[in-house]
Amino acid sequence: MIRLLLSCFFVLFCFFVSAQQETIFSHYYNNEIIFNPATAGSKNYNKLTINTRQQWAGFEGAPLSTNISFHGAVNNRSALGGYIMYDKADPALRADLSLSYAYHVPLDYDNFNLSFGISSKLIYYNLDYTELEIPVLNDNAISNKTYTKTSPEASAGVLLYSRNLRLGYSSINILQNSFKEPVNPNYKNILYRNHFIIGAYKFAAINNDWQFEPSFLYRKQELNTAVTTLSFRAFYLKDTWGGVSFKNDGNIGLNLGFGSGNIHFAYAYDYTFRGDIASYNFGSHELMIEVRLSSANSERHISFWEY
Repeated sequence: MIRLLLSCFFVLFCFFVSAQQETIFSHYYNNEIIFNPATAGSKNYNKLTINTRQQWAGFEGAPLSTNISFHGAVNNRSALGGYIMYDKADPALRADLSLSYAYHVPLDYDNFNLSFGISSKLIYYNLDYTELEIPVLNDNAISNKTYTKTSPEASAGVLLYSRNLRLGYSSINILQNSFKEPVNPNYKNILYRNHFIIGAYKFAAINNDWQFEPSFLYRKQELNTAVTTLSFRAFYLKDTWGGVSFKNDGNIGLNLGFGSGNIHFAYAYDYTFRGDIASYNFGSHELMIEVRLSSANSERHISFWEY
């Protein structure tokens, strides 16, 4: 009976997360394009990033997310970017296709840049209750059918950056579309608007062999409590790094990364120490591969950091 109750709770919780939340990877500082379109073209190279995240290992059907993103400059001021995202959390599936445009304005004799970005997105939902192996419950939120929907969305953001400082604000899901199930249209399942503020500062120490980067990500979803992530990374000779992170919603994380030439790899482990699900999972795992592609257009302006 306890396993049944836990299964029901987990299914409903995963659906809530999938339908109403945006996936934010632990390596948020390496893949800002998924929540701030103004990031496009802010590096002095074209950037291809692949992220995959297994959340709450130990649960069958736990959320699995994969993201492929790319962005780079197309001329002295303009940049393009985009990403494909796949989220699977039984019984829900979600796929996103996003395209971004950013315009960069040099400030203070090219010591600072200010960029403005917008993006459009198509979101595909699929909710398949036939995948569930639980008894039929007297609950209007659960049926034995499959529902699908495709919805448009939009995002906008602004980013101020220099070689050592980065500060941005963005809002995603501006249209706040909903996924209403025919079984009970009263369940709106609104994809609420999310607001993000990100900041980072890097500095060198110890004969410039070491560099340090404190950063933060503030996220506020309408009607929900704000979540703040505090991170700190230490780099050795720029290509090897380690870091820690803390979220005020009850998560701590360990991050490791290294690079060879234009290819960089990173791993993150997150542990949930608070909440109903803390005792029933083995943490979350995330892998990242980044490929940096040289471009004359991207090399024309300053870039925050090399990570």
